[in-house]
Amino acid sequence: MHDASDMELLRDYDRKGSEAAFAVLVERHVSLVYSAALRHVGIAAHAEEITQAVFIILARKAVNLRPNTTLEGWLFETTRLTALSFLRGERRRQFREQEAYMQSTVQENNDAATWNQLAPLLDEAVSRLGKKDRDAVMLRFFKDKNLREVAAALRMNETAAQRRVHRAVEKLRGFFTKRGIVLPAAVLTAVISANSVQAAPVALAKAVTAVAVAKGAAAGGSTLILVKGASNLMAWAKMKIAGAVGAAMLLSAGIVVVSMTTSETANGTNLTPQEIVKRAQTAYAALSSYSGTGRSITKQGNQIETIDFSIRLQRPNLYRIEWSQAQVVGSFSKNTSMTSNSSKGIIWSSGSGDFVAIPPSGKPNQERDMPTNLGFVRGVSGEASTAIPGAFFGLTWPGYGESVLNPTNSTLQKQKDEFVGGVDCYVILSGRAGRKTLWIGKQDYLIRQFRTIHQVFNAPRSDSELTNILVSQKIPVTPQAIATLRTGLRQIQNVIVDFTQTHESISVNQKFSPADFEAAQ
Repeated sequence: MHDASDMELLRDYDRKGSEAAFAVLVERHVSLVYSAALRHVGIAAHAEEITQAVFIILARKAVNLRPNTTLEGWLFETTRLTALSFLRGERRRQFREQEAYMQSTVQENNDAATWNQLAPLLDEAVSRLGKKDRDAVMLRFFKDKNLREVAAALRMNETAAQRRVHRAVEKLRGFFTKRGIVLPAAVLTAVISANSVQAAPVALAKAVTAVAVAKGAAAGGSTLILVKGASNLMAWAKMKIAGAVGAAMLLSAGIVVVSMTTSETANGTNLTPQEIVKRAQTAYAALSSYSGTGRSITKQGNQIETIDFSIRLQRPNLYRIEWSQAQVVGSFSKNTSMTSNSSKGIIWSSGSGDFVAIPPSGKPNQERDMPTNLGFVRGVSGEASTAIPGAFFGLTWPGYGESVLNPTNSTLQKQKDEFVGGVDCYVILSGRAGRKTLWIGKQDYLIRQFRTIHQVFNAPRSDSELTNILVSQKIPVTPQAIATLRTGLRQIQNVIVDFTQTHESISVNQKFSPADFEAAQ
């Protein structure tokens, strides 16, 4: 039985209900499925549940699989869709305590650093290949088959199989190069071969077989929900392909297609602004970590303030945000500069408290929770502590209104696409007067730029209020200083404040340790 092909075993199971045949299939492919699931979710227990769900789906769909199906490719795509379904479910529980992400079980070797770069992007890269290219890569590098075996599985000669593998590898290299990972083909394939499939837990194959051959009858409730969600995604993907093929046939016949196809919607061609913002919200919720740098520029009256910052975030509650004032041009009035003394600082949590340290003392103070800490430094950090952390952790702050990503906002308007830092972006306006603008990357749905414009109305201030302002700015409190400040505030009544925050050097799904978030104390 171990010498039978995958499809022979699957037919044996379908026709005779042979548990032994299905057990051989599971034994052959459980590590492939488990490893792909683990790359997506990062937690062993979740990867095991996804693995069970994938083989339940295989058991249920055995009768419908075509004889020429390459099971490795089918399992890879099914695992990817099942993991996406799982992550969607996780978003509903993101405010609960999450398990600590397990450390990578990848074997220690000289390619570890390269693998750590590739791993978060590998499944997306492979999923973008065509079916034949994906099957070739799965067989050659994930299952470590030689070219003769690849050729036999794909029903072609060795020369054609070699060309197919070469083209697929070059497509993968192109994908990684665009994301700043430049590797020779030999290094890329060696690292994938060495690390892409890890041994599944010993007991998993037996547990999967028992549950799958019963087609999920004894599975837990969460696993069955996962099976249903993944099956819906698979059906949707099939409809997307069918829609695209149908449109192509109509066009080839000279018929003008007016209605929007499913694939157009999936690719974002005709998404509504609410759908784009929803996808951005989903993209942040699915990330395990986020890091990047940025710059905030605030223009108010004749003053321009520039703040540079860096952001590092990881679930469930780790963050580190640093900022420093890069430049201030102009002042609020002719005689009074209102430059903030809190021109640099840092806030962080490494899992044992939420801290903030701002000059001149620089001593860390502990705040009571994450939203309080992030909101506390909103102004002095150039809002580095709100837009992206709020999107990543799904936070809003009392007094500051809704989150930057709100797909239920009826005022959203889609504008002409623009590039930000070389990234093609959707441009979304919000607010009754279009006072807020979001630039959202079309490929990853992450925020590349955020802009707000609002008008400041300065009501008359009492002497005590003006005194407090002078003290906070470390300006000597004198009658002349109070009078000058009052005059300056009158001069900027009804002034327009134009704020723009730009994000770059974005990296996602890296694995950080708690020490990476700590600041010197």
